[in-house]
Amino acid sequence: MNIKVTVIGGAPEPEPGAESRPAARVRPTVLPGATLPATAMPSTSPLAATTPPSFTASALPGVQRKPVEVALPALARRFPQADAAALQRTQGVLAGVHVQSVDAAGWLRFGMAEQEELAALIRQRLQVAQEATTRSVPQHLRRLQELLSDVLEALDGGFFRRPAAAVWAGHEAEVVQLESLLGASKAALSDQLQALGQLQQPVLACAQRLEASALAAEYLLDQVGPEAGGLLLARLTSLTGSQAMLQEHRLHLEQDASRLQELMTWVQDGVLLKLPAVHAQLARLASRPSETQRFLAAEKLTDILQTLKRAL
Repeated sequence: MNIKVTVIGGAPEPEPGAESRPAARVRPTVLPGATLPATAMPSTSPLAATTPPSFTASALPGVQRKPVEVALPALARRFPQADAAALQRTQGVLAGVHVQSVDAAGWLRFGMAEQEELAALIRQRLQVAQEATTRSVPQHLRRLQELLSDVLEALDGGFFRRPAAAVWAGHEAEVVQLESLLGASKAALSDQLQALGQLQQPVLACAQRLEASALAAEYLLDQVGPEAGGLLLARLTSLTGSQAMLQEHRLHLEQDASRLQELMTWVQDGVLLKLPAVHAQLARLASRPSETQRFLAAEKLTDILQTLKRAL
């Protein structure tokens, strides 16, 4: 029985005798010595050379800083009561103001430096006026007045009064001590008077700057908007109050200086000048003085007590 082989997949049936033929030699795709052609690969176009970025100044919206420029004749028409020097100072203040760039905080600080300067000057005056010597000298004069009044009353006599010589003996040591203290106070009073005098010029300069700031604030009220105007009006009111305070300060400064001058005069040319004569007269006072001794001692005591009364 013959069995027929079935080839799956549709392959052709081999020819008879094919197995006896040698297999065909595989031929290479590329023959020896042949040159392969270059394969053109797809490529993208080369990148174009980029230019470096250039930076130029951009015109951003901002605020132009332009000072307030006003001529002196215009200021003179606006403030006819101000003198030429005050107008020049006001012009200088306005030249330092750039209305467009001042914010609310800036308007609230307008003229503040002058007010702080005034406060510092007031503190300096109070410090000088409250020196210990200023308080102690009147106390020494008052105590001296009490002691010498006791001696004068004893000279007037009376059944129950102690002898004037005994009263003076009890007070003499304290009177000598007070005389020494008053003598030492002359230098301190002179120093205080000099310190007050040195405040005169700074106070005058501060008054001029306050006036210029107040005039500038009043002028700027017409140059700013309503919001800034409200803030500036408040500052103008404050500056006007500071001007009044400065005038009061100047008055107190003059009064303090005058008081120190009076104290120096009473101490130097009054009490210290007359006390030696009192000492000399009372030293000769007997326990039972004669009418002449009583009169001369009473005369010296009355003279110096009148001086002390005027000093106090």
